[in-house]
Amino acid sequence: MSVDLPDFDALLAIHREDPEAFEHFRRHLLREAVDAAPPAHRQSLEELLVRIEAARASARDPVEAAAIAFRLMRASVERLQDSWDHALLAVSGLQARVAIEQARAA
Repeated sequence: MSVDLPDFDALLAIHREDPEAFEHFRRHLLREAVDAAPPAHRQSLEELLVRIEAARASARDPVEAAAIAFRLMRASVERLQDSWDHALLAVSGLQARVAIEQARAA
């Protein structure tokens, strides 16, 4: 990302003094993060971002919005972990078959 993130106190001051500017900055950072992601991941990030924004809009307060966003992101990471585990299992099975074939050929 090309934008330097201000420290927490500066972000808090912006949020208190001009919540609209803070919201604009927040959305800008999220847009940059999605745009900077590898093309293969952008669509899923866009979808996650839409779900997070919808959840934020329905939250009673910022703490609930953060909790909802955290749960959505955690679920996304869990799906990624499941996919990774599946890929590792497939690769290990392939490696075992190759090793068995090589042993038979020897």
